[in-house]
Amino acid sequence: MSLPQSYNGKPLKASWTYCAMDGAPFGVVGRYQDGAGKKDIVPHFKRSGSGWAAGINLNPRPLFGLDKLAKHPRDKAVFIVEGEKAAAALQGIGICAITSLGGSQAANKADWTALNGYKQVYLLPDCDDAGEHYACDVYRALSALESPPAVQVVRLSGLLHAGDAVDWIQTFISDWDGYTPIDESLHQALKEELREELKNAEPVPEEWSLASLAGAGGAVFEWEKPSEIETKTPPVQALTPELIPEPFRHWLADVSHRMQTPPDFATVSALVITGSVIGSGCGIRPKRLDDWEVIPNVWGACIGRPSVVLKSPSMKEPMSLLERLQAEYGERFEMDKTSSDFDAMASQAMINDVKSKLSKAAKGKGKDGTVSPDELQKLKADYMELTKNAEPEPARRLFKTNETSIQSMTVLQNENERGLLVFRDELTGLLVKWDREDGADERAYFLEGWNGNGSYTDNKIGRGLTDAKNICISLLGGIQPDKLKRYLYQAMHGNNDGMMQRLQLAVWPDEPEGWQFIDTKPNKADKQRAYSILQTLAELDFIQHGAEQGEYDDRPYFRFSEAGQAVFNAWLIELQTAKIQHEENPLMVEHFGKFRSLMPSLALIFHCIDIADGKASGAVSERAARLAVQWCDYLESHARRIYAMAESPEHEAAVRLADKIKAGALPNPFTTRDIERKGWHGLKDRQEVEAACNILIDENWLMMTRKPRPATGRPPLPEYFINPIFL
Repeated sequence: MSLPQSYNGKPLKASWTYCAMDGAPFGVVGRYQDGAGKKDIVPHFKRSGSGWAAGINLNPRPLFGLDKLAKHPRDKAVFIVEGEKAAAALQGIGICAITSLGGSQAANKADWTALNGYKQVYLLPDCDDAGEHYACDVYRALSALESPPAVQVVRLSGLLHAGDAVDWIQTFISDWDGYTPIDESLHQALKEELREELKNAEPVPEEWSLASLAGAGGAVFEWEKPSEIETKTPPVQALTPELIPEPFRHWLADVSHRMQTPPDFATVSALVITGSVIGSGCGIRPKRLDDWEVIPNVWGACIGRPSVVLKSPSMKEPMSLLERLQAEYGERFEMDKTSSDFDAMASQAMINDVKSKLSKAAKGKGKDGTVSPDELQKLKADYMELTKNAEPEPARRLFKTNETSIQSMTVLQNENERGLLVFRDELTGLLVKWDREDGADERAYFLEGWNGNGSYTDNKIGRGLTDAKNICISLLGGIQPDKLKRYLYQAMHGNNDGMMQRLQLAVWPDEPEGWQFIDTKPNKADKQRAYSILQTLAELDFIQHGAEQGEYDDRPYFRFSEAGQAVFNAWLIELQTAKIQHEENPLMVEHFGKFRSLMPSLALIFHCIDIADGKASGAVSERAARLAVQWCDYLESHARRIYAMAESPEHEAAVRLADKIKAGALPNPFTTRDIERKGWHGLKDRQEVEAACNILIDENWLMMTRKPRPATGRPPLPEYFINPIFL
């Protein structure tokens, strides 16, 4: 069965297929291992085309070897070992061996009801404490069955510490690698050796029997000390005043102070907006000689809980400047349109006059109706002159839109060659739309528009041909952490087309502490200064301020100053040879790949802000380059926090559930339905709840029991008992 050939940088070493009782495969477990022996055992129980994607959403989890068990007589012994590798080894010599998914700590997450009614089970624990723990949990799960099997323990002889059934077989076949099929001629001899081991089978240790039957009202558990459950959300770098471009600094500080919100949201919004106004009006060529060009349109996302960090008001404060600029150009358009309407009427009147004269000339003169070629030629020349000199109909210049359809965007891009900003207060709606099959083309259109220098030709019946010479899209919006989690999880598990990595200015700041009631007048002077910068950039002749443009160049472009070039070169070399090479998170590797354009984009935006403020000209300065590097470091910390959410969403759900347990918000015992009814943030989804419970079982916060399945009707939900230390 087809599996990804690598995971977290480790190649696929082996795989084991899980089959139902009828033999139909429904999942695969892959062992990924590097040369140093570091391994990841990864379940793949989600279909991905013809293959499988990492992850499992089954609760309880199925057993490995169900297809073998289905063919095994109930009066014959069944062997239970820890791990697919050991089970597969025994199966390979004709032994009915089964195991559960997830290793020594996960036996109580499995569905052992398939063994109900079997006569005899032998437990073969690994030779260590974890092996004993696993065997004990299996015994307790079997004891809870309506018709449990007799259980004995077989401690395989000759095992070293941590040895298992595979090591035991290798004592007889020293050159066997533990994975490949064993020669059939050796099967009978190995079975005989196992029968000898059964002669030394032991009864279950008395301490394993401390737990009463699952589901009984007075259930007794052998509790261990619970582990600490803490959030794994990485810290992020704070946005200091020094990171904000000086012309915007006092204005944005005033915004975040009055709203008592992190400055990150308003600052990122201001930079995305500024980059959109510059758009494809100019570019930067980051290398000294190469013609590689970057357009400074950037995508940003403000991540935070709703109504807590006020991300929407923070974004809308800078957006109000762009809306004001758009309104100003709208007024200009209305005045230009009035003048244009008169010019069009005058032009049409003269064209109509030419048509009238042409009609008369075409009838000819005299009895013969002779047509004068000279007169026709003169009328033709007049007509061509009039049409050539006709004033084009004015187009309203736009800076932002909420429209995203390919056809409408192409029309708007054709009329606004510098590009447009797409603003969505809540990005989730856009992402959901693009997830649908009918949104795939639009998603691809936006992915290409992120580059800022592509083109697009649209030809639709009823609309005609629309040829946009340049497609340049900036994007800004907000999103809630829980809603972003699903998209990140898909990207982590094989459905990554680079959409998330394009949100380079994505920030998820800490929620502010020490809230104060602030009621002061807005800083209008510094806000006007910021608006004047946007006004200037909207009309700026970049060539007059140091940009270059050759005969065959599509647009003016800047280069770094000599000192700025040294900063960029050193930064890019470190990015390519250190950060990317040593990064283990595949999403961060791709994110760093997009940094190649982010740093020069930011440097150009900072430089253009200074130009519009009257403080700079010429090549992009060292100061702008260093500020861009500092921003890349700042954004890297936020990217790590964002992607960590995709790496351990179950852990974050467990942290939330642990808090509810400590607060006494759940009965003892409880079911997953008890949690779902509460509607708690981050614990609304059945899969999230079950995953959180499984983690808390591993960390000794909970123990799960399962009542026997009734003859008819739905099976009862498992019950979770809370460690008495929290009661």
